[in-house]
Amino acid sequence: MINVLILCALSAVLLVFTYTLGMYLETAGTVERPAGDGDGFSVVFLVPCLNEERVIAGTLRGLPCGTVLVVDDGSDDGTAEVVRRVAGPRVRLLRREPPNARQGKGRALNHALRRLAEDLPDGDADHVLVCLMDADGRLDPGGLDKALPYFADPRVGAVQMGVRIGNRAQSLLARMQDMEFVVYTWMFQRTRTGIGSAGLGGNGQIMRLSALLDLGDDPWSPSLTEDLDLGVRMVLAGWRTVCVPDATVSQQGLVSTRALARQRSRWYQGHLQALRLVPSVVERASGRKAIDLLNVLLSPLLIFVGAFMTLSLVASLVGVAFSPLAREQLVQPVPIASWYALTFGAAYLFGPLYARITGDMGRLRGLVHGHLFIVYNLIWLVAAWRGLWRAARGRRVWMKTERLAEPSPGAAPSPSPSREPEPSRQPEPSREHA
Repeated sequence: MINVLILCALSAVLLVFTYTLGMYLETAGTVERPAGDGDGFSVVFLVPCLNEERVIAGTLRGLPCGTVLVVDDGSDDGTAEVVRRVAGPRVRLLRREPPNARQGKGRALNHALRRLAEDLPDGDADHVLVCLMDADGRLDPGGLDKALPYFADPRVGAVQMGVRIGNRAQSLLARMQDMEFVVYTWMFQRTRTGIGSAGLGGNGQIMRLSALLDLGDDPWSPSLTEDLDLGVRMVLAGWRTVCVPDATVSQQGLVSTRALARQRSRWYQGHLQALRLVPSVVERASGRKAIDLLNVLLSPLLIFVGAFMTLSLVASLVGVAFSPLAREQLVQPVPIASWYALTFGAAYLFGPLYARITGDMGRLRGLVHGHLFIVYNLIWLVAAWRGLWRAARGRRVWMKTERLAEPSPGAAPSPSPSREPEPSRQPEPSREHA
C-alpha cells in the first residue's frame, strides 16, 4: 500500500512540477509592453458591495477620475450612508432592495451593467472600459496608465491587474496570501497572457464594454466564481484576455485560518460549477488555448495531487512507527531526500521569485517563505473536501466574509470578530462580495 501511494505521489508531483517549471522558464525576462497607448477610452468603475461600511470610503477616495457606480446589493449596515457622505458628483449609488437584492454578485453586476448601457450613446461600447473593484480594493497609482494601452489592440476584451494583499505585514497568513497572488500572477498569468487566455479574478478586472455585451444580456453567471466563468466565456467568444502584473490593486487578506478555508471552499465549489464549460471548450477552442482552458477548468482535480504526497507521508510515518522493516527501508538518506525534493522542490522556484518581484525580503528569507508556502497550500485540501461536501449536499449559500476595520493613520488594522455570524433566516448572498 505504501509503495502504491508513493508511486502515485511521484507521478502526480512530477507532472505538476514539470508544468510549473515550464511556466517559470517561459515567463522569465521583462514584461512585454503593448505598442499602442491608452488614449480615447473612458473608464467606469463598478464597485459591488454588501455591508462594506468599514472599507468602502477608502476605496472611493482612492479611485482616479472617471464615473463610479456603486452597487449596494441590499446592505443593512451603514454602507449607503458612507457612500453618500464621501461621494462627489461622479459617484452614483445604485441600491438594490429585497427581494431582488442578495441573489449573488453576478446578478448585481448584470443589473448595474444594464443601467450603465442604457446611459451610453450607441456605438461607444468599444471605447468604454468597465473596471471592477471590490469594496476593499485600493488601486495603486499608475496602475491604469500601465493597463489601458493593452486595449489599443481591438482583440483584447479584458485586462486583469496584479493583486497584492495590503495587510501582508500584519500576519504570516496574510503574507502567504500575498505570495499566492504574486506567484500565480508572475509565473502563470504571464504565460497565459501570451496565449490570450489570462484568468479574470474579481478585483482589478478591466473589461471592454463591447466584450461584455457580446456575452449577452447577463454576462456574469450566478456561479460562485462568476469571474472565472466570465473569463473563459470571453475567450471562447473570440476575445483575448491579458494580465498586467505590475499594474496592481491591493485588497485585504484574511487573518483567520477558519475564514480562509471557508473562502477557498467557495472558490473550489465555484470551480466545480465551472466544469459545465468543458464541453464548450472542447467544441470551440483548439491548440494551446484549449489545453490552457481545460487545465484551468480541471484544476479542482489537481488539488488532490498534494493529497498523494500527504497520504504517502502519513503512511510512511505509520509504517516507521509500527514496522521494523519499514523503518529499515524508509529511515535512510535517499528516501528522506527524495521525499523532501518532491514535497518542497517548488519552494526553490516560488520563494526566490517572490523575493525578487516584491523586494520585501532577501533571497534566503524568500526561500524560507517558499517552504512555508508549500505547507500553507495544504489549506486547499481542507477547502476541496469542504467544497465537495457542500456541492454533494446541494448547498450554494455562503455567508459573507467579515472585513477588517480600516485603521486610523499610523495605526495597524485590527481584525473584526473571527466568529462566523449565525445563519440568518433572511436570504443570504449566493456569492460573497469579496
